[in-house]
Amino acid sequence: MMLVFYLISMPLTMGMVILTLRYFAGPAVPIYVLLTVGYTWFCSFSIIILVPADIWTVISLTMVGHSSKAISLFWSLTYWSTFLLTWVVVPTLQGYEDAGDFTMAERLKTSVHANLVFHLCVGSLGLVGVILFIIFRRNWFVFFSID
Repeated sequence: MMLVFYLISMPLTMGMVILTLRYFAGPAVPIYVLLTVGYTWFCSFSIIILVPADIWTVISLTMVGHSSKAISLFWSLTYWSTFLLTWVVVPTLQGYEDAGDFTMAERLKTSVHANLVFHLCVGSLGLVGVILFIIFRRNWFVFFSID
């Protein structure tokens, strides 16, 4: 039953991604950007496919007493692909395209530098938040009091 669902939904999802890319992408967009954006969108849309598959797997295999390794693999692949694309690949490509340097190496260096600065700022703020949470762990609602 789920095989029929996959045979219909996966090509349909890929077709939607390709049609959307062809409609919205300009003619001067480099192929590596099209492939990255296409894979990013496909990973995002595949979550919509994985949810019913996961529910069906849990319902059907719980009765039998088995677990599905395939659905776990698909979730891990989708999660980590989306994570890396969101936090590393796409921001690096955006910085690379926005960089005003003249050589590819300098543009990449500028992009990586800008992304490292961003990640250091976000990480520092997160660290401050964790430290504050540890300091005020007994009564951390003190920040939200309306005295």
